[in-house]
Amino acid sequence: MKIRNLHERTVGAPPGRIAPLIADFDCIWPTQIASGPRRQDDGTYKAGLMTWEEFDRPGATRAFRVVEPAEIQLEHWFELEPVAGATLVRHTVEGRVLGQYEAIWRERIQPGHDAVLEALFDNVEAAAGG
Repeated sequence: MKIRNLHERTVGAPPGRIAPLIADFDCIWPTQIASGPRRQDDGTYKAGLMTWEEFDRPGATRAFRVVEPAEIQLEHWFELEPVAGATLVRHTVEGRVLGQYEAIWRERIQPGHDAVLEALFDNVEAAAGG
């Protein structure tokens, strides 16, 4: 099953004030909803049932790919776009999920992800003063 999930929010602060927040999940992650990704000794991040690997993606402020489980073949990234005295903050998930993870994505991962992203954007907005 192909996945494309997009969240956007315009925040009344410049990208230079938002980028450091995206770089530090500890300060913006909505832990009241879900535990934040935990950095592992090998540099990956454990996030629920997934393991993420951070990588450089052109145009992205921060980007990850899911490396485990193999049936979740997704990348997700944050972009910051200046717009009229503010910043459009965008988070995109793109890829595919296979087998039993199709139902798990629809029933558990996507609803949780959507709630976390909207709350994370709330936290970015509050921390950036926008």
